[in-house]
Amino acid sequence: MNMVSFVFKKIGRATSWIGLVVALLLVVGCGRKAPETDQTAQGLTKVRFQTDWFPQPEHGGYYQAKARGFYAEEGLDVELVPGGPNAQVMTGVATGRAHLGMTNGDDVMVAVSRGVPLKMVAAEMQRDAQGILFHAENPIRSLKDLDGKTIMAGAGSAWLQLVQEKYGIKFNLRPLVGDISRFLQDKTYLQQCFVTNEPFFVRQRGVEVGALLIAHPGYEPYRVIFTSEGYLARNPEIVRRFVRATIRGWIDYLTGDPTPGNTLIQMLRPDLPPEFFEFSIRSMKDYQLVLGDPTRGEKAGQLTRERIETQLKMLHELKILERELTLEDVARLDFLPPEAR
Repeated sequence: MNMVSFVFKKIGRATSWIGLVVALLLVVGCGRKAPETDQTAQGLTKVRFQTDWFPQPEHGGYYQAKARGFYAEEGLDVELVPGGPNAQVMTGVATGRAHLGMTNGDDVMVAVSRGVPLKMVAAEMQRDAQGILFHAENPIRSLKDLDGKTIMAGAGSAWLQLVQEKYGIKFNLRPLVGDISRFLQDKTYLQQCFVTNEPFFVRQRGVEVGALLIAHPGYEPYRVIFTSEGYLARNPEIVRRFVRATIRGWIDYLTGDPTPGNTLIQMLRPDLPPEFFEFSIRSMKDYQLVLGDPTRGEKAGQLTRERIETQLKMLHELKILERELTLEDVARLDFLPPEAR
């Protein structure tokens, strides 16, 4: 499989509510659980963190925290468990196979509405990195430009319902698959992507493209760090220390020298070229994904009541949630360090 085809399969991480049914079926506890209080010979508490995809710069803050010893300073020995096309991160956390994980904040809200006992404890990204990939000859400057277009995207995604039902924008939808041949051949074609990733590999094929971030004021789902209610209740200090070290790792990765984190990632992913790391890090900065927009008071790791409640209301109005939820149902804000609140 060539690099572009492989990378485009990662779009399967995009939000889809169908996969949440699996979490509900498995949440009863099948599968081997990770011990909660195991310690190393050095007295560090072991923590299993499940990522949503194979190691990559979008996980750089976690690898930076591990490489720079930030987790160890908090008394933690963190195992970063690679994901993939069938990672089922929420299922792993809900059943105890992992202690914490990462996913889209919308996914956690939907899962909680269906009875899965999860809690968001911090933001990995202030806004989700999903975007719309377009040819430079036919730019998309706003979601309104989707009207009448054809787009390949993940069916059931919340943003699709929002655009169609709330904003009245109509377009032709094609199922999201790993093959990008249609996009490369048709300059009017649009495709869902991650702005930190796919544009780089398409440009390697000699095609000039741009990407529009789907998130915008009124619809800005966080990418979040979450855990199960049970693990949180039994190990609040471990969660607090993990969140603190992770936020420190992200700030260090994006404002300092990312070499320590990148070195760990490249050991696991020698197929990723150095130029890709540069592109992905620059994209995270340009789109203000992790560190946030300082003019809006955003900070790394921050979750706010207003944004979560706005998101819950929108998902309820679109009938994506199976029951009405409050912030307290889906998140805990008190695990953030003071500087992130």
